[in-house]
Amino acid sequence: GQCMGGIMKITDVKYHRLRYPVTEKFGNSFTWITERSSILVEISTDTGITGWGQGAGSLGESDIQRHVMGKDPFDCEVIWNALNNSGSLRNVGATSGVDIALWDIMGKALDVPIYRLLGGAFRDRIPCYASGLFRKDRPDNTQALMDEARGYVDRGFPAINIKKILGMAYDEQNVAAVRRAIGDDILLCVDANLAYDVGTAIEVGRRMEAYDLFWYEEPTSRDDVAGYVEIKGALGMRIAGCEGLQGRWAFREFIQRRAVDIVQPDIAIVGGFTEARKVVAMASANYIPVMPHMWGAVVGLAATLHWQASMPDASGSVNPVPSFFECDMTENGLRTALSKEPILPVDGFLAVPQGPGLGIEIDRDVLEKYSV
Repeated sequence: GQCMGGIMKITDVKYHRLRYPVTEKFGNSFTWITERSSILVEISTDTGITGWGQGAGSLGESDIQRHVMGKDPFDCEVIWNALNNSGSLRNVGATSGVDIALWDIMGKALDVPIYRLLGGAFRDRIPCYASGLFRKDRPDNTQALMDEARGYVDRGFPAINIKKILGMAYDEQNVAAVRRAIGDDILLCVDANLAYDVGTAIEVGRRMEAYDLFWYEEPTSRDDVAGYVEIKGALGMRIAGCEGLQGRWAFREFIQRRAVDIVQPDIAIVGGFTEARKVVAMASANYIPVMPHMWGAVVGLAATLHWQASMPDASGSVNPVPSFFECDMTENGLRTALSKEPILPVDGFLAVPQGPGLGIEIDRDVLEKYSV
């Protein structure tokens, strides 16, 4: 470990590119998904402590040598800024992975879980929404979606997210069928995966208002702030988005112009813990709740649990809207098999890991098996 006040040094940065083929392909509004992939980064130190991160992309060798190697992992803010200096934000997605690994190292060096470093946990388990309900290549897709949705209700999930799939009439039929299957007490969200232009997004939203949606996610292009403002003004349900945005500056207009009701940063895209906390501060200063996006390997899953545990509920009222966790229910061995103890939902909740750092141990054999 680290002696009090001692300096530890980063001695190695190693990338692992992973690919996991799924057994049954599933589709969203753009494509059939046949495999899951992740970029993990493993950072070693001169104390023998190793940290793991997950990011969107990898750093170039010169950035690693100049800004990461030989540095103290506790200098995460300094390292973050060096990697994204002078407003050049080309590295934010990759910095996410490095930053998560640095927090993993800090937690292990101090023998505390990351949520303790973030100021403590407001909850030790987090209620989830089941994120699934993609298109399947089956003769009766609507029936398959109904069966899947009922299964989530039976497993105790308080909320469910369905993907927009093929087109207006077909999607409305599916949303209606899923609402029938789950009953009135379960929260239902629809994720359009950026599929619509603004006019269509509003038309679809109006048709779906009959099915009591909790939120309508990414109805239009990722960067169209004015479009989101228009959609939000036209519809009664909450509008959610921003999962693909990198760095706090990308969120500025969405938050300042109240273009979304719920902001959904992804810790493995936005810039890791160091940057994710800043986005939460911006959102909270503008009274906009944050519900993180999570789609990836077990490293991103664990990181999101620590981060979300450290966020207070949106308001201090008696019954605040709960901070729902995105529980990816689709097939991904990089999420379910890569850590020695999998992180799995129980009765619609995910427990926050309690071990030092991220609180997960990577299984080297599984890592090797899916390395590209």
